[in-house]
Amino acid sequence: MEDLRGKVVLVTGAARGMGKCTALNFAREGSRVVITDLDEGELKKTASEMREAGYEVFSYRQDVSDRAACFKLVEQVESEVGPVDVLVNNAAIAVNETVLETSEEHFRRITDVNYLGQVWMMQAVVPGMVKRKSGHVVNMCSIAGKVAVPYMGAYCATKHALVAITDSIRMELRGSGVNFTIVNPGYIATGMFEGAKPPIITRWVEPQKVSDALLVAVKRNQAEIFEPAPVTRLTALLRGLGIPKLLDFNFKLLGVLKTFEGMKKDRGRPF
Repeated sequence: MEDLRGKVVLVTGAARGMGKCTALNFAREGSRVVITDLDEGELKKTASEMREAGYEVFSYRQDVSDRAACFKLVEQVESEVGPVDVLVNNAAIAVNETVLETSEEHFRRITDVNYLGQVWMMQAVVPGMVKRKSGHVVNMCSIAGKVAVPYMGAYCATKHALVAITDSIRMELRGSGVNFTIVNPGYIATGMFEGAKPPIITRWVEPQKVSDALLVAVKRNQAEIFEPAPVTRLTALLRGLGIPKLLDFNFKLLGVLKTFEGMKKDRGRPF
């Protein structure tokens, strides 16, 4: 989808961070951008900033974990703005706890937002794309969808599930005109992982860099991208060898096992 001018692009979790960067990127391309978020205050602030910059933006408060609300939102967007050409499933939360300490409430909430929320949005948006034989879905996965780390089991599980469901629907809709992109960032400096410490083999990556790569992926119809590419691809390959104890050894050697020990459990705001 090289020409994005006039296209309706819906970005979830767009009030701040990577979602905001992504919304701005599409707006600069001349797209009609729809932004959603659970944080209504920050959402209105972002929408106002974008309108002041001269961009066409529409904002809607949304909790992606509510399936009925997702369908209602998409119906409203298509009525008020137009059919969705590009869906960017970006909304997510993180829980920093051991598997045994994670409560049922936390397990269900992170699954509802990070995994099921993206599934509900695909179910609401993609049938229309199939009918029009055109569309693109971007699912914000993670290198955590390829390898797991301590203290982030619930988060990693949702990202693994999201990679799998994206692979499935891409193959199911092959030849339909609808394309899918899996985005696998590494350690992104959005505030979501405040207090964490990247291992010696990598660094914090600015969300703008990931958003730029995402935009290119949509234009080129890339099925999967990694950012930063060398480290994240190598990490995914290492796990793919099917020798988990080798992965454990390397993670210990590089300091990965302690990465999230210092991550703040309550960062005072949703991400």
